[in-house]
Amino acid sequence: MKRNFNIYLTISLLFILSSCSIAGSWIYERADGYLADYFKEFANFSNEQKDEIDKVTKNYVDWFTSNELPIIRSVLVDLTNLNNSNTDNLINKAYLNGQGLFERSNKYFEKSFVEFSKTLTDAQVEEIKNHFEEIQIKREKSRKKEKSYSEEVVKNYIAGFRRLNFKLTKSQKEYVEANVKELKNTRSERAFFQEKWIEEFIKILKNRNDQDFEKIMINHLRAFENLGDEKFQLNRKFNEQMSIRIISGVFSKASEKQIKGATRRIETYITSINRILSNRSLD
Repeated sequence: MKRNFNIYLTISLLFILSSCSIAGSWIYERADGYLADYFKEFANFSNEQKDEIDKVTKNYVDWFTSNELPIIRSVLVDLTNLNNSNTDNLINKAYLNGQGLFERSNKYFEKSFVEFSKTLTDAQVEEIKNHFEEIQIKREKSRKKEKSYSEEVVKNYIAGFRRLNFKLTKSQKEYVEANVKELKNTRSERAFFQEKWIEEFIKILKNRNDQDFEKIMINHLRAFENLGDEKFQLNRKFNEQMSIRIISGVFSKASEKQIKGATRRIETYITSINRILSNRSLD
């Protein structure tokens, strides 16, 4: 569930930022509902459990607004200073801040998740297990439809830059394509280690009444950050550094028009965050 939540949170954040310039803070103010609906899909929860999910996700969004949005705003302000010579430092700083955001978010949910787990029935644990299996089946079917690893990654980079109002030139696309070929294809290994993590996760849930359940579950949740064996971890870290290198490399070769376009898009995100923070302070 933790990995899926990371992905969902990433998508939600991008969606919110992309939409805020159109819909103001309307979408963000309903983020707790989106998160709650996501968690409620895992099993047939009772009304009391659904109420608890609603409460936890609302409290999370309040916490996120007070603690994380100002940090995101600061990172975005720094990124408005992007130019051809300072990309390495700014992109690396943004990446590290992103890592910190997800680590703190995951930690925020730990205690609430452990307490909520103690209310689960055996039938609900089985439903959660089945839900994970359905996700894995859908993911495998989707993966079979995908193009080669390199082609999929290049497509994602192009889409990412487009969200920043940054259209890659032919030479920039070629630069991305050449560097993407150096990435380590870890998709099958990641899927394997995720499956093993989920299997252990379900086993721990089944023992939710044990005396050491809280400690064991929290340790397992945190272990996801270091998923896999030493080779997988090295390849993952290599890919992360290559990704920073690719993004920095594109910006280092960007035209003035491209940088201005990206800066204007980032400024709309900042304006949206300012509006959200202002609205919250008036509540």
